[in-house]
Amino acid sequence: MRPTLSGWRYELKLVCEARQIAQARSWVRLHPAGFVTAYPTRQVNNIYFDTPLLGSLNDNLSGTSHRQKLRLRWYGPGGDRVAPWVEVKEKQNMVGRKWRVRTATPIDLTKPWPSILAVVRGVVPPECPTWAHGALQPTLFNRYQRDYYWTYDRSIRATIDFSPVACDQRTAPRPALRCPLPMEEYVVIELKAPPESIDRLQEIAARFPVCRGKNSKYVKGLLAALGSP
Repeated sequence: MRPTLSGWRYELKLVCEARQIAQARSWVRLHPAGFVTAYPTRQVNNIYFDTPLLGSLNDNLSGTSHRQKLRLRWYGPGGDRVAPWVEVKEKQNMVGRKWRVRTATPIDLTKPWPSILAVVRGVVPPECPTWAHGALQPTLFNRYQRDYYWTYDRSIRATIDFSPVACDQRTAPRPALRCPLPMEEYVVIELKAPPESIDRLQEIAARFPVCRGKNSKYVKGLLAALGSP
């Protein structure tokens, strides 16, 4: 399968407490922008890979304006065999895009990491950053539930992520998906739009009763694994 590269999109995040999930849905559904449900709620699953020195994590923590991260992503409850996407997400300040390609064959999550990494390396697009083709280690598995919305013209998208779970992968010989880390639950409303719609996106974000903030599920999960606040 040929890899696809999405266009650049602005991404704004609004973070609130887990107990506010019902309110978050009301804020989106009753918003003057006229959001409607785009897809049914589904579970999102990710396995993240990083360099041996955790370059993706450190770039985020240091505020590097240009950064990338590599992950496997699949949807639904899944099982031991999944047909994931390999994604390399690139961020440049407030805009992001990603390379995406599905693995040629399903991945057996009971296999050791070297066999899974071989599949990942086999499909990472050659135009992706050089580090994505180099030494990689599995670092984190996470999953969460996601609601999907868009405006009537489909130009502005909104998602609500809730019920996050994360599992440390750094010392496991194979995927360890049933050992959740102690983490505080939260809800993230994310608004996305192409660069030409930034003014409208800002106006929409300003009408939510929560402030914009920085949030990375990868960083939150890995800091929990490292024992950092």
